[in-house]
Amino acid sequence: MSYKIKNKWVIVFGALISQMAIGSLYGWSLFNEPISQAYNWDFDSVVTTYAISLVSFALTMIFSGRLHLKKGPRFTTLIGSVLFSSGIFLSAFATSPVMLYLTYGVMGGSGVGFIYVCQLSTLVKWFRNNKGAITGIATAAFAVGAILFKQLITTMLDISDTTVYTTDMVSTTFMTLGIIYAVMTIGGALLLDVPDTEEVCITSDDSECRDYETKELLRTPNFYKLLFSDLLALMPGLLIIGLAKDIGTQYIGMVDSDIITAAALVGYLALFNAGGRLISGRLADKFGALNIYRIMYLTTIIALAFLSFVQVKSISIIALLIIGVGYGSFLSLVPTITGKLFGPKNFSANYSLIFQAYGAAALLGIFIKKSVTFDQAFTIAMVTAVAGLSVAMTIRERKRVVVKK
Repeated sequence: MSYKIKNKWVIVFGALISQMAIGSLYGWSLFNEPISQAYNWDFDSVVTTYAISLVSFALTMIFSGRLHLKKGPRFTTLIGSVLFSSGIFLSAFATSPVMLYLTYGVMGGSGVGFIYVCQLSTLVKWFRNNKGAITGIATAAFAVGAILFKQLITTMLDISDTTVYTTDMVSTTFMTLGIIYAVMTIGGALLLDVPDTEEVCITSDDSECRDYETKELLRTPNFYKLLFSDLLALMPGLLIIGLAKDIGTQYIGMVDSDIITAAALVGYLALFNAGGRLISGRLADKFGALNIYRIMYLTTIIALAFLSFVQVKSISIIALLIIGVGYGSFLSLVPTITGKLFGPKNFSANYSLIFQAYGAAALLGIFIKKSVTFDQAFTIAMVTAVAGLSVAMTIRERKRVVVKK
């Protein structure tokens, strides 16, 4: 595909519709009960699908980030589009949890891994002076997708406390979603391109302008500090997003007569998640991404403390929403911090390694929840977040003066 797209707003449109499609991954908690009931599968086995999809998402980025550097965003996103949409579509024919792990978990999650990093890497090249803001917008689109598809999934499955779920309801939902995702992601992929100009850094200290190769990245203390702190920052958000509906009913005690129901909490979390990405992205351009990262870390720790020790329904809901804001902020800020610390040239390959914290956090969060109660899980997340913030405080920044070549 040799055509060239030079209008950056066309690029933005293509990137955002792809992001919204793959953002539906965050709506998985809506499937837990319907699938468990319809197929008579163990509930924890169904929940495991979400963890597998997130790990596949993260691991695939190691390969897709490097492929993006060689083949460009259009080719790489098309691969992801086929994997993601076909994985969801084929989930309609799963007859065991293992099959669901392979279709939705491995194929769907891997497709997201191919698409996600391409959009971020492409957009920051078109908006060099507003990297924080455009990263916030791109990652917010991912969260907005969860909001939009939450409504569609809720409607298709007729989610309520009285619904009797059937295999036909679940399979029809998966097939419909697979077709919608194919249209959105393939269409978005065809609109992607990179700008003709490159970014050049000018400063009196050459070390501040260095673009790190992956092997060089692995020898820097900042890489391990950011990786470890990011892992512990993401764990609380991944824990509550994947189990949002279940936390609402089992831990907080939300019922259909409440102003906010447990099912609606999924949508509100996605909304606050998106808001965190947008706001933190703009604040990063003004005050520095690493500074905002540390502030959101502290905010998340405080929210976890209230969630663990002040078990009042209204306060718990507010705490969950604040954690959602923090989680969204971390996913918006860490790409900007990665580019700042290690340079823009190899961003997709370098960020894909940092992003492994995401997959590790997903596994760790689910493992903790299976081993302890909700309140114990939140307390553990709070303590580990304090450790993560301590590490984040030691990350050393670089200063870059950027011009167009």
